[in-house]
Amino acid sequence: MSFSFSSSSLSSPVTTTGKIPKRVFIPFTASEVDRYNRGNLIEPSKEFPRIPVAQRTFDDTANLDSTGWKACTHPEGALYFCDIQRRIYTDSDVRDIKTLQTIEKCISRLSDLAKYHTITFPEPLPSPPQPSTPSLELVLELTKGKRKECRYYFVDVQKRLLFWMHEWIPERMYANLRGVKEPSHIKIALEMQYWMHCELYPHERTFDTAIYRELCGFVIHANAESITSDTSLAPFDSTELSKMMDIIRVLQDAIGQVNDPLFCVVARFMCIFSRIHFLNFHGQPCARLDVDRTVYSSSERRRYMSILLRMLSVFLFGAPWRYVEALRGVWVDETVNLPRWRTFVGNIINEWGGFTIYSTVMLAVDMSLLGIVHTDITAYQSVAVIATYISVVCTVGSIVASVVLTGMWRDKAENAEGVAKYMTEITDTVIGVDNMAIMFSVPFGLLIWGMASFLVAFLYVIFRSSYPPTLATTTPGIVLVIVLVAWPVWVAVEMSLGRWLKSAVVVWHRVVETGWEVKGLGRQSAKSWREVRGLLNQGSSAWER
Repeated sequence: MSFSFSSSSLSSPVTTTGKIPKRVFIPFTASEVDRYNRGNLIEPSKEFPRIPVAQRTFDDTANLDSTGWKACTHPEGALYFCDIQRRIYTDSDVRDIKTLQTIEKCISRLSDLAKYHTITFPEPLPSPPQPSTPSLELVLELTKGKRKECRYYFVDVQKRLLFWMHEWIPERMYANLRGVKEPSHIKIALEMQYWMHCELYPHERTFDTAIYRELCGFVIHANAESITSDTSLAPFDSTELSKMMDIIRVLQDAIGQVNDPLFCVVARFMCIFSRIHFLNFHGQPCARLDVDRTVYSSSERRRYMSILLRMLSVFLFGAPWRYVEALRGVWVDETVNLPRWRTFVGNIINEWGGFTIYSTVMLAVDMSLLGIVHTDITAYQSVAVIATYISVVCTVGSIVASVVLTGMWRDKAENAEGVAKYMTEITDTVIGVDNMAIMFSVPFGLLIWGMASFLVAFLYVIFRSSYPPTLATTTPGIVLVIVLVAWPVWVAVEMSLGRWLKSAVVVWHRVVETGWEVKGLGRQSAKSWREVRGLLNQGSSAWER
């Protein structure tokens, strides 16, 4: 959603001179600064410049000293411009005289808008700046193209927030987070944008002891929580947090000093923790305290599974139930906790790798069994051969599915924003979380079907034999193996189907203990199936009505 505003609606007319067209003011946020997609390219000239004799000054030809603007270089290498006296920043190249005039006109109009709302900008800045002195900043960006726009936002440094002279809905700032209502929650989002602004424009900024201690508290608490809790909200794992602690120890020596690279580090860390606080409703009555807890739907609604998943779970031996629970534990309220996501992706890739090995072994065993069976020409189309064919098809399918899924998901654990975008695209389509769990279960399900088909073929070959010693020696062993294998299989099934079995048992007990409620008869006590049949016979006329 885009918004456009004209200053004439909120301010007195501003006299313009020259041929500089008025720009339409568009509010935007620090996360929307188009620094990484400027589109500026260098002409690949093969001519190398000559250096004059004894030249020791290498300043750019454009001199901004008389304008009050200064060219600054971000620690990442980006070029931006600032007027440090008026606390104004821009990524637009003010070395171009036309661009500079347009920027100055926009600043004048925005100052008039601020004055209309009893805000004085730019403020007189004492030298050096005093901590108790309110400080406001302004960021502008001129858009390119046919539509002449000036995107802007104001910054209140003391309150750590952004504000605007026009009412609008910053959808991108809210990151599609539903349920944002409370002012204190919105303030966290604005503080996140403030720290992002500080990271984008770090020129001559400093951080004090209070900010340093606040950041230390965030990192130490996140580190302790990630160690002591399996459902930590920390956005990093213990190894990464330990490295952050090493960095923070170095930052202690830079308190109160002007150092753009180190201030960028502080701003980035603070922005990350502010984002985590915002996404988890920090300080709200419904705050998320565990990473796998949803703040929107009830637990009963979250446990809902589609009919397709329930049906295919039986066919795929309960694997979809396991995967859907794992997916709902890492994809909660359309947010991703990167450490848990990396663990999840690593586990499923290892599982698919194991299924590939098992399927390869099964394929070799199937080929061996086919060689044995085909020695008997009369058994060319026997049950053993058909079952072995089915086993081969299932194992090959398991191998192909494992390889394809591994290739799809190997690079899906790089960054949280990319993962969230990918998962949002998946869940908004026909695939969905339930169908994704079914897709993850295909290698396991086909492998089990391949083993079962091989077992059918193998048992057919054994019991088709008419040699008594073979049957006498193999039958007890087969029975013993079946009993031993059935034990862990039953435990696995009980764990997968436990909730459904318990629900069925509860329903059964209610039917037996409380009886059947028949229309027109009220609730009757049924102690046996004979009494239940009698109640149904007595109420047959009521059912017909």
